[in-house]
Amino acid sequence: MNPESLVEKVEDLSVPAPSVVKLLNLLNDEEIDNAAVVEVVRSDSVLSAKLLALANSAFFAPPTPIESVDEALFYLGYEQVHRIAIAVGLSGVMNRHAAAYAMDEGEFWRHSLMTAKAAELISETMQHVASVSVGYTAGLVHDIGKLVLNQVLAPESQAAVARVIEERGSAGVAAERSILGTNHAEVGAFLLKKWNLPEEIIDAVKNHHATPVGNAPRLSAIVSLADAIAHSAASTPGSVSPEMEKTLFRVLNVDQSKYEEFLGQTAEALAQIETLSDVGRR
Repeated sequence: MNPESLVEKVEDLSVPAPSVVKLLNLLNDEEIDNAAVVEVVRSDSVLSAKLLALANSAFFAPPTPIESVDEALFYLGYEQVHRIAIAVGLSGVMNRHAAAYAMDEGEFWRHSLMTAKAAELISETMQHVASVSVGYTAGLVHDIGKLVLNQVLAPESQAAVARVIEERGSAGVAAERSILGTNHAEVGAFLLKKWNLPEEIIDAVKNHHATPVGNAPRLSAIVSLADAIAHSAASTPGSVSPEMEKTLFRVLNVDQSKYEEFLGQTAEALAQIETLSDVGRR
């Protein structure tokens, strides 16, 4: 099997809603046009309603009710509204049951949101590598290939992958490749290429399980570490090997203290993540 043939078999993951496509395409710009973000959000009544519901949630707790997109932008800020709008817009595509990966409904999406938050925090400290919005989005969609495989693989193929993981102790990507000839990272990258996402996000998704080469930090390394942080914060399986962690620390110039700080901040953001997840399901 190859990524293209697998992606061609899915229909409801082929392209997000037009407003979400526009928001994602804005990531291709070196400097995101705030006015363009406002225009896209205003043009989508469902997205606007969900954004207002989130802005008025207990987590953000505005002093007075927020009644318009303009007020939400003023209270939350353009960059945060852009990231939230992307997350809310993609929730319909990504908030799914991933039976092939033993993930109940909501679990896959929660992990995606936690990885996005961790990637946001890391990107804030190294914006020479990627903007915060690009880092957040890369974290959000890093495992989207799993949804493709979950849909298109026959039950016997799903069982075979699970069996290899259990019997050989193989990592998920190694088990996928041994059975399918590809893995969810490569499949996800191909799907995102169809969505016209920035090349740096596509590369990060494709390589977020690969050991970094060289000393220059890359977005893929940020997503790798963010993925590990999200698993640790939620106490779910999926942390990187000690060797991989050591390499990521070196490449990203992160020590144990900084890692613990990112981990704590991600765990503290769980209430926001749960709110995002709940609003996205409405």
